[in-house]
Amino acid sequence: MREIQLDKNTLLEIYNLSNSVFFPLDGFMTSKDYACVINDMHLSNGQPWTIPITLEVSKEQADKIIKEEKVCLIGENSEKVAYLHVSDVFKVHYEKDLIKIFGTSDLQHPGVRWERSRSPYRVGGAVKILKQEKREFPRYQLTPQQTKNVFKNKGWATVTGFQTRNPVHRAHEYLQRIALEITDGIFIQPLIGWKKDGDISPKAIIKSYELLISNNYPSDRAVLGLLTTPMRYAGPREAVFHAIIRRNYGCTHFIVGRDHAGVDNYYKKYEAHDLCKRFNDLGIKILTLCGPYYCGKCGCIVTEKNCKHGPDNSTSISGRDMRNYFRQGKIPPQECMREGISKLLLAMYKERELFIQGG
Repeated sequence: MREIQLDKNTLLEIYNLSNSVFFPLDGFMTSKDYACVINDMHLSNGQPWTIPITLEVSKEQADKIIKEEKVCLIGENSEKVAYLHVSDVFKVHYEKDLIKIFGTSDLQHPGVRWERSRSPYRVGGAVKILKQEKREFPRYQLTPQQTKNVFKNKGWATVTGFQTRNPVHRAHEYLQRIALEITDGIFIQPLIGWKKDGDISPKAIIKSYELLISNNYPSDRAVLGLLTTPMRYAGPREAVFHAIIRRNYGCTHFIVGRDHAGVDNYYKKYEAHDLCKRFNDLGIKILTLCGPYYCGKCGCIVTEKNCKHGPDNSTSISGRDMRNYFRQGKIPPQECMREGISKLLLAMYKERELFIQGG
């Protein structure tokens, strides 16, 4: 049987396919679904989907693989992970495709750079899992069925999903408390798949949320989980993708804030809001919330919707801002991040545990 060696990121996607994280997908996209997603942000069956999920192969492999054959997918240590029933072998076109996904073809964009590093040859087809993943954080790496059971056992009829790739700061906490006001519970699910150098380590993110939830949120109103998929930095399209995933985990609501899944200045501040509003078939309610900041005049966290004071009185609160404080060996102001969390993260920075690859 022919074999395809998987990298770590593709291995994560196989587990997501097998555990219904990527429902309604049951395998890697064919050329037909790929084209529909690129051009229409829906699968060929009409269901909404915005990010391609594809299996790359070399040109040599693509030339040899035959439609309808069964291929063995190989993980670490030559371990057989899954079978792929080949439906399609095709080539993607970076020049026209990437600008539709990311809104840019600039190689300085980490998502574009990552995609350009992959082979353009892809194999599509259904996947049958042979072996489940070895979980680095088993307490938090829950499947959609497990989270649905957790929510049911807690008696939650409504659940807000919260996506992040950073430790918790005051702006995120503000958004989460809004969710706690309007739904029965919140499912905080940081992403811990591939991220760019300089992003925060999974361990640091988990520890910050453990501290917040245990000290500040009602014990029966917040659940912490993890999403193991690569970060694409695809802005608006990735916001919709994240919403669909949280629907699959059992969430009824999902927060999309300022520059969701963005990077640098590639997307407008509320471009993700605009795209989310174009969909009426996601199966989850999108909470399009403005970006919080600290207002010195009001003396609290506010947004542009509830504060009349201008930028001269405001302090920005973002993941980038917080990372910059720690790179300088400084603790962020208490109006930006809780002191206990800041001290925890600064200690991790000194132990070189805070940033991915040293940051």
